[in-house]
Amino acid sequence: MLEEAAAVVDGGGRDELSIGRVAEGLGVQPSALYNHIDGIDGLVRDLAVHSTDNLATFLLDAVVARSGTDAVRALAIAYRQFAGEHPGQYGATMLPPPERGDSLGEAHDRIVDVFVRVLASVGYEGDEAVHVARLVRSAIHGFVSLEAIGAMTSDVDRETSFTYLIDFLASSLKV
Repeated sequence: MLEEAAAVVDGGGRDELSIGRVAEGLGVQPSALYNHIDGIDGLVRDLAVHSTDNLATFLLDAVVARSGTDAVRALAIAYRQFAGEHPGQYGATMLPPPERGDSLGEAHDRIVDVFVRVLASVGYEGDEAVHVARLVRSAIHGFVSLEAIGAMTSDVDRETSFTYLIDFLASSLKV
């Protein structure tokens, strides 16, 4: 069910998500889904957990067996790639967790953990690693978000700009 919901939002955005649309894609009656979800709000929340877990897994797969600035570069590229290939799911990852420790909060923590592990490979530990993880993720997210809404209207090549961002981040880190 969540894979179908993810396909719906990736194909048409959050506004396309409905219980009826997901049921149609699964070939079942909408009433059948209510045994698995708590209405549309439950579907949105479950999709946020699913999508956030998908992003965390995608990032982890991209950096496995990498370290240092190579891992930072792979992390940035994978983050942007996930957002481009799964725009609806990427948007769903922005749903804030209602409280620390619930399933959505744990999924968000998995993303932070990937960033912290990568930054540990360039010399950051403890709270400092979390601070730098927030900085790096914010920079990448900002670029990806501006790109997604079409705000980069200049004729200057976006790929080159993204490479500049990655190079700037990588060169600014401890090594």
